Amino acid sequence: MGHSERLGLNRIQVLQPMYSLVKRIAESEILPLAQAEGLGVISYSPLGGGLLTGKYLSAEGTAQGRLKTNPMYAVRYAQAIHHQTTERFCAYAAQVGLNPVTLAVAWVKAHPAITAPIIGARNLEQLEPSLAAGDYEMSAEQWQEISNLTPPVPVATDRDEERDQKT
Repeated sequence: MGHSERLGLNRIQVLQPMYSLVKRIAESEILPLAQAEGLGVISYSPLGGGLLTGKYLSAEGTAQGRLKTNPMYAVRYAQAIHHQTTERFCAYAAQVGLNPVTLAVAWVKAHPAITAPIIGARNLEQLEPSLAAGDYEMSAEQWQEISNLTPPVPVATDRDEERDQKT
């Protein structure tokens, strides 16, 4: 029996975690919990704060956006691995002939635990490729190909020493 049920409260129905190709930690505990408990998942930031659009990859670094103007986003996505993943991802998107925005949102949408990704845009030009993800059907194979562009997701334990003894 859950805490809400014991107290006679309404059950939690929906979770809203951050989830994108560059921020996959929700896969270690939150998404499996949601699937096991039948919870909806409305994830935010499928573009990794705009990083997965590829606009911050330019050599000049002149792109404007959250990563340049918001210190929280600058810190959140500062790790080199996030930028390396973005480079691999944008190259993959170009190879398959898709806008990286469409592909990034479709990748999030294709996870079986995700009910819907939250998208945002400042103008219609930014909105259109996100909306195109709604019509894009990603195969399980393609989802895995894209997933393989990132390092493995950490296991759902802080007891590395115990996990290491079992292997």
